[in-house]
Amino acid sequence: MAVQLARHLIAAVLVLIVSSPLVRAEGNGTIEGTVTARPARYLPDTVVYLASVPGTHPRRTAEMDQRGMTFVPHILTITAGDTVRFLNHDPLDHNLSSPDCGYDLGTWGQGGQRTRTFDKAGVCTQICKLHPEMLAYIFVGQNPYAAAVDKSGRYTISDVPPGTYELSVWNGHLKGDSRKITVTAGAAAHADLTVHR
Repeated sequence: MAVQLARHLIAAVLVLIVSSPLVRAEGNGTIEGTVTARPARYLPDTVVYLASVPGTHPRRTAEMDQRGMTFVPHILTITAGDTVRFLNHDPLDHNLSSPDCGYDLGTWGQGGQRTRTFDKAGVCTQICKLHPEMLAYIFVGQNPYAAAVDKSGRYTISDVPPGTYELSVWNGHLKGDSRKITVTAGAAAHADLTVHR
């Protein structure tokens, strides 16, 4: 009887050990690296993204503001089906239009807002017809795994499911390269990319 009880206890302990998150590698991974632009002045207009990730992706609402006579953020990355809320925190009127995606949300003053749902993947240039120096981009991906680069060209795409994907780079003025990358649970995969004429 004591031997059987001991065996049951050992079996239970083994089940706990095997199922413990400290032992079993679970979860998603990260992709990180640096993009180099030639010429360098176009670096801020860059997004690194996964071209295709199977499955459905939950819809969300993101925001793009008009503040200090600029669009914030300069590049907004969203997924097809997401909605963007456009704000205006400047003490003057702004317009919001996209010549390449064919919409004009009109003109409104401080504190006002407009919304738009983006159903198709692609890139929509954002301009203000009242202030031609204002320019931004909305990058609409097939999936949420995309990141705009920082001032140094660094990027991080977080919470990526394990697997092998095509990692690509988009730039508003330059051509980008792509490559296969494998993401492992709990680890960071590294890839440096370039954009050029």
